Amino acid sequence: MNRAGNKTMYDTIVLGDDPGSLVAAVTLASHEKKTILLTMDDTPDLYSESGYTFDIDPLPWTGLNRGDVLRQLLAHLLITHEDHLLDPALQIIFQEHRIDIYNDTGSYLKEMEREFPDEAWKILNFYKSIAKSGAFASGLIGKNLHLQPETVGDYINLLRNMPAIILKKRAFAANLINIQKEPELKKILEAQILLLSNLDPHGISPISFARTLSLSLNRFFYHTGGKHHLIEGLKKKFEADGGIIERCSISTLEMERAIKANVKVGGEDIPTIYGRNIIISTKYEKFTSLLEENRKFSALRKRYDKIKPSLYPFTIHIGVQDRCIPEKMGVYVVIVSDEAGPDEDGNLLFLETSEPGDALRAPDGKRAISATTFLKNSPSELDNNALENIAEIMLKTLGGVLPFLKENLDFMDLEKSISISKSRHRAINHKYRVKNPFIGMSFLPNKTPLKNVFLTGGMLMPGLGFEGEIMSGTNAAKLAIGEN
Repeated sequence: MNRAGNKTMYDTIVLGDDPGSLVAAVTLASHEKKTILLTMDDTPDLYSESGYTFDIDPLPWTGLNRGDVLRQLLAHLLITHEDHLLDPALQIIFQEHRIDIYNDTGSYLKEMEREFPDEAWKILNFYKSIAKSGAFASGLIGKNLHLQPETVGDYINLLRNMPAIILKKRAFAANLINIQKEPELKKILEAQILLLSNLDPHGISPISFARTLSLSLNRFFYHTGGKHHLIEGLKKKFEADGGIIERCSISTLEMERAIKANVKVGGEDIPTIYGRNIIISTKYEKFTSLLEENRKFSALRKRYDKIKPSLYPFTIHIGVQDRCIPEKMGVYVVIVSDEAGPDEDGNLLFLETSEPGDALRAPDGKRAISATTFLKNSPSELDNNALENIAEIMLKTLGGVLPFLKENLDFMDLEKSISISKSRHRAINHKYRVKNPFIGMSFLPNKTPLKNVFLTGGMLMPGLGFEGEIMSGTNAAKLAIGEN
């Protein structure tokens, strides 16, 4: 970036560290728009040590199936990425047995009926409901229905679809409540929703959950070498198209006819950055104060206040000898210690494991494991002793599945894992609790009361999980370009 003092005007300034911000930036640059991406976090997207490589965000990313939003974006940008579909997509391990979630719906239903023979009829009806309601929810997205209506036309379009939405929601909610009477079935569904949606699954049943549950049957991919290669590909494409990435801290941000950002790099002031438009991530650390300080954002602030983070991911990183992992253990695994217990603080543990032979992730004969639980409080708000105690519970839970873990543990730097979870807590999607979610897909608009200020981030479409984050980025970019 030119720091000699000459005034440079960008078409758009993008402010954020998350995938939604990056997608917005790369989309703008691919449309030949002069774009700068301002990031505040100097932590990389991967953690590499002692021959092991871990993704900072180990949770599954959807949107990579043929025709899905992320796959389409990568194809449009000519970005290649090595991955393959997982089968089983996910394993859920209880104390007494294991459930394999296969890509083929028929095989999955047989697996469920084998494990829960007394509930076979109920399970079949429920998955018929998922298929219908999930397809309906996907259709609403395909119609480009404005789930946060802002114009008269948006409201009219939503009202036309409302009778069908109400009927589908009632049918799905009734089936969901019925099947959740069985504790293990309830935990299986909660685990899938926690991993694929950014909504807290407890006590609500929006129709978006039907779409979420349908995704887990065929949307999990293994990313050779790690998901960070996908992020690196997007960054390289952005810079190749003339985009600029600047790691900095924001001193002041003025949003009038032109955007003015005064920033510091390495503690030193650099010339003011000017832009015609700005896209701001809801994960930007000063996003809340930004809404409070500008009276024009009062209506947006009221919507924002209804969305409360309720669960936060906390991950520990370990390297193990390959021989301690069971042969039939999948790449993505959920371990449940107590099916009647809560989903947080170590009782529910999500594992992302490198595949055998992936030399980019682990040394020969060894495997990288990222173990994630969900916390009621952000890791940044807890002291190291509290997080160390939670990590002990996580390791105990993991040891129940890998009985020879201690003898085969090759690498663990708990202090570093804690530091990463604290420093990157904003970039990785939280789970949100929303009052009275109806459809459950979208809660904040990309538009703001200022015509040249737009939003991106997983909070805008928490019911759509990682796909919602990608869509929020592309939608914000289109608005900045001038497309509806």
